[in-house]
Amino acid sequence: MCALEAEEGFAAAADGRRIFYRVSGKGPFAVVMPPNWGVDSYLYTKGLSSLEFWLALVTFDPRGVGRSESVQSAVEFGMTVTVKDAAAVADALHVQRGVVIGHSGGGAVALAYALAYPARVSHLILISTAARWTERGEDAADAAYPSTEEEMRRQFAASIPLALHEPSKFSRAMQELLPRMRFSPERFRWAGEVEYDAYDLRQALQTIQAPVLIVHGREDRVVPVRRAQELHAGIPGSRLVVLEDCGHWPFVERRQDFLAVVKEFLGLESVADRRTAGRGRLRSGS
Repeated sequence: MCALEAEEGFAAAADGRRIFYRVSGKGPFAVVMPPNWGVDSYLYTKGLSSLEFWLALVTFDPRGVGRSESVQSAVEFGMTVTVKDAAAVADALHVQRGVVIGHSGGGAVALAYALAYPARVSHLILISTAARWTERGEDAADAAYPSTEEEMRRQFAASIPLALHEPSKFSRAMQELLPRMRFSPERFRWAGEVEYDAYDLRQALQTIQAPVLIVHGREDRVVPVRRAQELHAGIPGSRLVVLEDCGHWPFVERRQDFLAVVKEFLGLESVADRRTAGRGRLRSGS
């Protein structure tokens, strides 16, 4: 299945909530999971745009964020609800089975989706993520929860130097991206107080049957590389690629290497690649 041109729309969740989605690119469908802590899908619509030549990226806003409908109860912030909404988006686009991609907190949602709907996942790509967030002896720095969307945007901006290995190279791009991103302080607080410590999928990893690619930056200070190694050890047959000189955003910091790894994993080849290979064969035979 392919998306012929970019499109936007709304999927109806099981309880009737309207979930905003966007499809961009051409090729097999790939559902990109949003993080569950309260940011809209624009982050990945732009951040993963380098894949649009090979994949039709499906991104969607979680409930209460961006253009998706607001919640009536905090229970709707739960990851299980986000996973069901992802399935509703896939149904709206008639995507019965496809690639699933998740970065960081979105990787947690991708893992939960693969466990809940194994028949829907042809390939699973996990980027800078983990099967759990905390372990005994780890102390996270305390920070006040933002009370407004603008405060949350400023907190996100302040976290960028920690997340990127060489932040100065991407400061301009982030300055352009941030004003267009939408945040939910209510969802952020709920995720931090209710879901963060409870998240732990380690015991279920061995049941994942789809081919799995794990991509992680060696210098990731947000999610340490040992978390990727833990995922790799827990998922039978998974492939782990650790990119050097790279922080929490491999598809931004090591764009070409990231693309090459994903294309190889999915068995994708562009028209340009085939033409180049053909010219190479002609030259070698002359």
